[in-house]
Amino acid sequence: MKKASLVLFSILLLGLLGCEALNTENKKAVKEDEEKTVKEDEEVKSLYTVDRYLKSVEENLEAKSETLISNIKELHKYTIYSKVELLDFVAFVDDPSEFNLSITMFSMDRQANEVFNEGKDSTIFAGSLGMIENVRYTHLLGNQTEDFWDFYEKNEEEINLAEKQAFATWVADCWKKADGQAITLPAYFSLHDDYESFDLKKNQWVTDDEKWSY
Repeated sequence: MKKASLVLFSILLLGLLGCEALNTENKKAVKEDEEKTVKEDEEVKSLYTVDRYLKSVEENLEAKSETLISNIKELHKYTIYSKVELLDFVAFVDDPSEFNLSITMFSMDRQANEVFNEGKDSTIFAGSLGMIENVRYTHLLGNQTEDFWDFYEKNEEEINLAEKQAFATWVADCWKKADGQAITLPAYFSLHDDYESFDLKKNQWVTDDEKWSY
């Protein structure tokens, strides 16, 4: 009888030890999962820095460079109307939350008026040309939209300036590779309704007063 009780006690003890070990392993696994989740969240949030965001913008623009270069090269085929005094490449971002950029080139005079071909000769160009449409210049990372917009709002001014420079640098680089300098007219890049433009010939920002004579 005593022997049977001892055996039963041993079995119970082993069972308790086994349960304790299993419980310990479960707690360890849960803790590891929690630590992994926290680490992943921190890694995702760490991606939201101005430098990393700007790198994403530059990489996405670069992926569309060949299209823009090809379209700028087409300008060499045109005979531009004599009343056109400058070429104005304007970027439109209709909805910043969509990260879509489109660029249209307008033929202008120095009083900021668009010039149109008033003659019947169709080989003479004046007006506007779409250079590139719907360039997705960045993408949200995963499903962390709340984290991203929190980051964006806190750094909006710095981000806007960085985006603007990235756009200008990209267009200027494509202009150069498309031999845009061979076009004799002054050429500028700007964001729609902005107060300054990037001089593609001189590779510098200029104010509206410097760009237009009004």
